[in-house]
Amino acid sequence: MKAGILHRSAVTIALMFIAPTTETCSAQTTNSYFWPEAGSVASPTLGSDAVAFFRACPNNDGGSSLFNNARIKITVLDQNQNPVSGVSASDIVLAFNGGTAAQGFSGVGADSVIANGQWNQSPLCPNLQIINADAPTDANGVTYITFAGSTPGSPGVATRDPNRKWGHYDSILRVFLLPTGAVLNGKLTPTSAIGTYTLRIKSFDHFGGLAAVMDQGEKVDISDYNTVANNLGVNNALSYWRDFDSNGVVDGTDLNMLVAHYNHDCGSPNSP
Repeated sequence: MKAGILHRSAVTIALMFIAPTTETCSAQTTNSYFWPEAGSVASPTLGSDAVAFFRACPNNDGGSSLFNNARIKITVLDQNQNPVSGVSASDIVLAFNGGTAAQGFSGVGADSVIANGQWNQSPLCPNLQIINADAPTDANGVTYITFAGSTPGSPGVATRDPNRKWGHYDSILRVFLLPTGAVLNGKLTPTSAIGTYTLRIKSFDHFGGLAAVMDQGEKVDISDYNTVANNLGVNNALSYWRDFDSNGVVDGTDLNMLVAHYNHDCGSPNSP
């Protein structure tokens, strides 16, 4: 059985068959939400300023990749707007399918994020379908998903996880509350309405890798470079994904960011 299918089956089992805990049962997903953050937990950067840090290298190598504790803050409430504490970290997940339908992947997670070793073997990429919350929800119903990796005992603070590697992007990354599979909605800031924010993470590996072709994904190569270099100042449907610093224009700063990660893949510069 293929590794990706093993992981997808595990997700399916979790969604369908595991009995919910008391904490999960009391959660009301229409009242619960997340918002984007970066910086320190005590004095975070919020909203669009935080989203500017939501960009990833397929090596998860730091630098300008998922840095400054880029994360989402999740708040789980019950039907009376009371916080739900003790929801397991494994019950709050960001889900990827692992690859595209053309590569034989399916499921409820992001379907154009590439995170598998079936089609990306040289160097071998880890299978990544589930990113768990950093910790159980606390007394305020709060936890985090810190994208680069969690720090035990310090939710919202990043420690690089060598298995947190992926390429490409998806127009929406969904956060699920297991085992029901309910989707949590985002809000841009603490004062925004629920539903005002869609989680997306840009990738320096933003071109190619979606087809059933060996070793074309999860690397920053000449195709990624050319699509930025040839579209400086251009405003079209793909400009959002090339605007790595999220300042509203594809410019030399974005190209320089990509160059800093040029030739990075699952095995370089950090192995693992």
